[in-house]
Amino acid sequence: MGRYEELKTVLDTAKNEHDIDTYLKKHKELLRGIDGLYWNCMVIQPEFPIGTKYRADFIILCACSGCWKCVLIEIQSSTTAIFNKNHQFSRELNEAYNQLADWKSYIKMNETAFRNQLASLLKGEAARCSNAAIHIWAETEIRDPMTVVEFEYRVIIGRRSSLDLDDNRRRNFLGFEIITYDRLLDYAKRCDVAEAETKALQE
Repeated sequence: MGRYEELKTVLDTAKNEHDIDTYLKKHKELLRGIDGLYWNCMVIQPEFPIGTKYRADFIILCACSGCWKCVLIEIQSSTTAIFNKNHQFSRELNEAYNQLADWKSYIKMNETAFRNQLASLLKGEAARCSNAAIHIWAETEIRDPMTVVEFEYRVIIGRRSSLDLDDNRRRNFLGFEIITYDRLLDYAKRCDVAEAETKALQE
């Protein structure tokens, strides 16, 4: 069974977000499919603490030559409604929004402390955004307030088929992004195709 069929089966049979979260923890590479990431370096970590009060379901740290990007992800169920019939946030999406807003507020007020937490994920990684004379290791680079870190907040929830045109236009709001599980399915399918093509070339 390929990645696409495996993930689709999980989404079709999951009783709640816990079932999906458990699967994604074993297949973290599928989160590369959320798009908008840098590929110079990528660290994906589940259950990452934000201070002592909050915890992101997943965090992605990636880099380009000019900055680091930190993506904090909240997981909701694939069967959850994203918007209600009045095109307002569903109860579950409101909960996710409040969670992301709390994370954003904490990081804004405690960025130095949070960068220290991020540094723990980067031990042994080379610096990506600085001259080696300034930083050799990524963990010291990301602590440096002169290093640019872009913080992004995303919730993965529901399915694409539940969105009409107006709802689809509202998936980016106040620095947060709503992602459906179909984006991960699209990425899983691309991975399956690439793997099949590579295998065919080797035969």
